[in-house]
Amino acid sequence: MRRLATIAAALLLFALLFTGRNPLEPPPVYAEPLSDTTRQLLENGLSVVEIDREIERISGLRKEAERSIAQNETKLAERQIAIAAQREKAGRVLRAYYMGQKEAMLGVLVSFKSWSALLRSWDLMDTIFEADRRTLADFNREYEEIRAGQDKLRRDKDELARVAADLERQRDRVAALQLAIERAIDGSEDPALARKQLEEMQAYWENAGLYEVRRHFGALAKAMNKLPDWIQKHPEALKTKGLSTTLTLTDVQLNEFLHAQSELLKDFSIAFKPNLLSLHGKSGSMEVSVEGSYAVVNEPKNAIMFHMDKLVFNGFALPDTTRDDLVRNFDLGFYPQQVMSYLKADSVSLEDGKLIVKLKLGK
Repeated sequence: MRRLATIAAALLLFALLFTGRNPLEPPPVYAEPLSDTTRQLLENGLSVVEIDREIERISGLRKEAERSIAQNETKLAERQIAIAAQREKAGRVLRAYYMGQKEAMLGVLVSFKSWSALLRSWDLMDTIFEADRRTLADFNREYEEIRAGQDKLRRDKDELARVAADLERQRDRVAALQLAIERAIDGSEDPALARKQLEEMQAYWENAGLYEVRRHFGALAKAMNKLPDWIQKHPEALKTKGLSTTLTLTDVQLNEFLHAQSELLKDFSIAFKPNLLSLHGKSGSMEVSVEGSYAVVNEPKNAIMFHMDKLVFNGFALPDTTRDDLVRNFDLGFYPQQVMSYLKADSVSLEDGKLIVKLKLGK
């Protein structure tokens, strides 16, 4: 009986662990078609949830910046005490040279009448001069550390000011959206129903939608990380002329590659259009559309990075904070030097059905 009880407890724990989140729960069902007012209400509701999440992230960055500033100020104060002693030692050394005392010591060397006495004196003076060099070097090192610390403190304070301004801006956005939501609810034919629809959509996004979107973007980023290997196995995608190389990748090729990487991506497809990449997919009750473009960057390293201009979930446009969060956490970029170490991206363009990357020699 004890063994059966143990097994039952384990099964219960398993059920609690793996049924806490149900990413496949059905979305709220509304009468179709939604009115423009209701659609805008629900879209604003999703924006509030997502901007609130961004506010939480920025608040964390603000706390980190404040903590870094406090720690740096403490270290600088300690360094200032340490450098005071080094400054006094360095001052004595420099005064000795300025007053000619060291030159006088060197002059004493000519007064010795034996080589042994001369060598002993020379060793003694060499020891003194070495100590002087160490003193000056220690002072210089301490000074450079102080200066570096002050530079970092200045950067941290600039970052804190930027983060604080961004935090205030996002809070203003949420306040404006919440005001618009309350007005829309109060002005609706059935305020109770409107609020219920809003709460259901927000709950669905937080409990299932966001999880599913991030899961699929994770699979997409993982697949894109393997794209350089695919290109190495398909050298026909690369054409060399003189010192330049062109990589041409069709959306058909890219879709075949992505579908082979993950089951999650089999119902998603990418299309290349002039200056535009679009992605559309559906998984169960979730439907996502993405629009964006590529650009060449050189910092922190040469790459072709994806910029997301539009993200639509189940027909509702999500705010820029969500797009930026996905791009920040899931790298959809392409790194030419993973294909060939001596190649760098020079330009990138999107045409009908084609992604064209111009490559050049470089480190």
